[in-house]
Amino acid sequence: MAGDTRDHLRSDPAPRGPPPGEKAPPTHITSGAPKVYEVFNVPPSANALPEGSGQNTAGANQPTPKIGDVVKTVKLEDFKKVYMYPCVRDSLLMGIGGGFGMGGVRALWGAPIPKAANWAVGTFIFAAAANYEFCLYRSRLEKAHMKRAVEIIDRKRAEKEAAAQEKRNLRRKAKEEADRLAEEAKSKSWKFW
Repeated sequence: MAGDTRDHLRSDPAPRGPPPGEKAPPTHITSGAPKVYEVFNVPPSANALPEGSGQNTAGANQPTPKIGDVVKTVKLEDFKKVYMYPCVRDSLLMGIGGGFGMGGVRALWGAPIPKAANWAVGTFIFAAAANYEFCLYRSRLEKAHMKRAVEIIDRKRAEKEAAAQEKRNLRRKAKEEADRLAEEAKSKSWKFW
C-alpha cells in the first residue's frame, strides 16, 4: 500500500545520538533542535497484535509450530495413561453409554444402520465432551469451595487463638492485680506485737 498513512510508523527511526560509550552528547541536545522520539513498530490497531498472533511481549515473533512438530510431541504413553487423567474415565463411559443408547434407539425406530451408527458416534462425541467440561467445571468449583473452607477454618482458628490469648492476658492481669492487692494488704496490716 503506497498511500498507507502508517508508512512513517514502520520506517526505521533515525539515530538519536552517538553510539553507547561516546562522550559527546546527542545531536538534538547540542543543536538546540526539538527532541526526536523514536517510534517503534506500532500495530495497525491497538486491539490486535501485529501480523496476527505469535508474538511475545517483547515483540519478537515466535516460529509458528508445524503439524509435524505437534505430532512429535504426542507419545504413545499419553494414550496408554489417558484413563488416569481427571474426569476422562467418567466422560468416556458417559459418552459410550449415550452413544450406545442413541444408536440403539435410532436403529429400533427404523433408521438404516449407517445412519444409526452416525448418530451413535455423534452422541458419543457430544456426551463425552459435554461431560468432560462439566466435570472440570465441578472440580474447579470444588477447589474454590475447599479453598474458601480452608480460609474460613484458618480465620476461625485465628479468632479462637486471639480469644484464648485475650483470656490468658485477662487472667494474668487479674492474678497480678490480686497479688498486688494482697501485697498492699500485708504492708498495711496492723501489728500489735
